[in-house]
Amino acid sequence: MRFLFELVGWFVLWTLYSYLIHRLAHVPGRYNFLRYCHLKHHGYSYGESMWPPIADYFFWFGSWRGSLDVYITFTLPLVVLAIVKPEYGLILLAFHYIYEVFLSKNVLDHNPKITGKITRFIPIGQFHLKHHRNYRCNYSFYLTIWDYLLRTNEEAASARRVRKLAPKV
Repeated sequence: MRFLFELVGWFVLWTLYSYLIHRLAHVPGRYNFLRYCHLKHHGYSYGESMWPPIADYFFWFGSWRGSLDVYITFTLPLVVLAIVKPEYGLILLAFHYIYEVFLSKNVLDHNPKITGKITRFIPIGQFHLKHHRNYRCNYSFYLTIWDYLLRTNEEAASARRVRKLAPKV
């Protein structure tokens, strides 16, 4: 049971790391290398197929920038964890590989048909696609908790925008 709690703990920390890197990747700036890499993701055309392109199986995501975005945001911390705590890191690396190659594109993350209550807990479908329409909200991956705790979910971002546009009295 302890192993399972620790695995979940490492998973939650990993989701926090990916959230923070994703937030940093949206900070405007000429010298923001994370942004330079990540914007490739926002310009990527996923097509209609539910099957990944052959290159994805080898962890190549269309370009060096798109691939580096995935490596920095998700893979690198898990490689470090696999070196330090292999019993947890290898499991999470396997999860990451399966999710990134087979589920992340049109199946879950960019599937407009996924709506409803599930997207309040898991940032897939419409939740993630709202981020593609409005870069100032919905940064989380795997768990939406970070967007709600750090007030970057769409509702909080809209409220901030309204307050900013409201006339000062």
